[in-house]
Amino acid sequence: LNGLKPYVYLSYVLDELRKMGPFPKPDNLNRLLPWSDELPEGFRTKKKK
Repeated sequence: LNGLKPYVYLSYVLDELRKMGPFPKPDNLNRLLPWSDELPEGFRTKKKK
């Protein structure tokens, strides 16, 4: 899942979508995408070497 912790990431996305209401703006949705740099730090897994 793009180097993310699935449970933490999906919980965050669902909570943020609830806060945004029924018609969120595309910019607000873009910041929730897995490859967004705006995701909180603790969501990424450590890369294996």
